[in-house]
Amino acid sequence: MVETNPALEKPYLKLVCNPYEHHTSVNTRVTFEVMQKDLTRDEMVQVCEDFMKAIGYTFTSKECLDIMVTDT
Repeated sequence: MVETNPALEKPYLKLVCNPYEHHTSVNTRVTFEVMQKDLTRDEMVQVCEDFMKAIGYTFTSKECLDIMVTDT
C-alpha cells in the first residue's frame, strides 16, 4: 500500500492570473501551484519570475528578478 502525504495534496502557494475582463482579452487563466513548503528564497524568486513570464512579461537575457541589498 502506498502512503500519501496530505500536505502534498494541496498547494502551499498558488499564483493566479485571471482573464482580463475586456472583449479583446483571451479567456485564459494561468495558475502556478507550489507544492513544496521549504523553497529557498532564490527558488521562490525563480517561481515568481517564471509566473511573470507565463502571464506575458518578457525578460531580456540581461534581466531577472533578484533580491537587492540596500544600505538603509
